[in-house]
Amino acid sequence: MAPHSHGHQQPATSNQQPATRMVHGPTNFDKRVRRVAQRPALDGIRTLMSPLFPLGLPGGYITMAYAAAYWLRRRGRHGGPAIVTAAWLGWLVHRAVKIGYRRERPLRPDVPRRTDSFPSGHTTGTTALASTAALVLHRERLISMPAAVAIGVGAPAIMGAYRVIADDHWTTDVFGGWMLGAAIGLACNAALGMSSSAASNAVRAAESSSRFARRHARRERFASTT
Repeated sequence: MAPHSHGHQQPATSNQQPATRMVHGPTNFDKRVRRVAQRPALDGIRTLMSPLFPLGLPGGYITMAYAAAYWLRRRGRHGGPAIVTAAWLGWLVHRAVKIGYRRERPLRPDVPRRTDSFPSGHTTGTTALASTAALVLHRERLISMPAAVAIGVGAPAIMGAYRVIADDHWTTDVFGGWMLGAAIGLACNAALGMSSSAASNAVRAAESSSRFARRHARRERFASTT
């Protein structure tokens, strides 16, 4: 007869721990920058930059993208689809990254713990929109190169600095947002902006050729009457 066990066997699941996803923390560099950014001397800058918060939300930068596309269309220029696509991808791609990579945000009193820190969504969306808009507007000859640099580099830099100073993100979250947003902007510009720009250049070339042909015809008529 088989021996009878008394309490030596445990259910298969009793020693198994529930599966949890790894939550990453900040780097030492992040911690050092945070100590500097949270000094009381920067309280005035935090207050001054606080209106940037709604602009960095999807409802802010996606709306701006549609407004820019509408403005371009009204002026008979191209590149609107690239700008709108970049804004949407800035939101969608950064959300996808956050699903797969969990990182704790800076802990603050009276603020619930969050683990969706990387990358900074405000920075990603702003960079994607600003970089694409800068390239499109410059190619369409609507702004100068210095103005394009101010939009494409300045706007993301300001938004990224704000997210660190506001203590909503770590510095490397912002770095990730800059890189991801710039990649989206370049991809949208290459896939959509340059093709529309080629069409715009072709239209301008055709218009120039038409004007030249009309002037030449007028000169011919004038010469035949004299």
